[in-house]
Amino acid sequence: PTTSRPDDITLIVWFHGLNGFSKKTFSKRIMPQIHQAVKDGNSLAVAIPEMPWSINTRTPRKRQGRVWQRQGELKNYIGTLKKQLDTWSRLHHGVPIGTIRVVFVGHSAGGSALMSASREGSLCQAKPESIVFSDASYGHWLDAAWNGCIKNATTDLHVLVRKWDKPHINAKRAMKNINRASSTSKTNIHYQILDRKQWSHGNIGDNVFILS
Repeated sequence: PTTSRPDDITLIVWFHGLNGFSKKTFSKRIMPQIHQAVKDGNSLAVAIPEMPWSINTRTPRKRQGRVWQRQGELKNYIGTLKKQLDTWSRLHHGVPIGTIRVVFVGHSAGGSALMSASREGSLCQAKPESIVFSDASYGHWLDAAWNGCIKNATTDLHVLVRKWDKPHINAKRAMKNINRASSTSKTNIHYQILDRKQWSHGNIGDNVFILS
């Protein structure tokens, strides 16, 4: 957004869900939330890397979790984003970029990207202020992400789930182990179980900025 300030900016890295990276992802999900965040006075930038389970692929489910596995891959990507922000700052404001706060959001299948990046370690090397599982705790993704680097990270971990759906059932199991270890962890955990009558899976993704 043109209102973003170079002295202190939040970089939101969004890992989209199954069949995401579509026109709907941008027009119905991301842009309205960005507009609201700007109205609330936030200085931000958003990066949305296309995942191999996007609307443009043929075998998306088989590729979940197979991203950011190579050593330093996500770390290099974040470094590239920071260089781009510095170029933007010098070009439009005449000063180098200042503080960059990093937030990772994984919605739905995007949770598998958080998992693999946590296992590799770059997720935490970026020193994110927040990591958000947006109705994304399928299978053992949340367990594996926690046991990767998150459990030792100084960050906020947001886990949003719709009551009784699969992400909730899996998160309920994972949270038992996480809560046992949380007393010795630097990670601040925010676990929200949302009323299924008021929230759909899609609505959580459409409002994750506000919810977290």
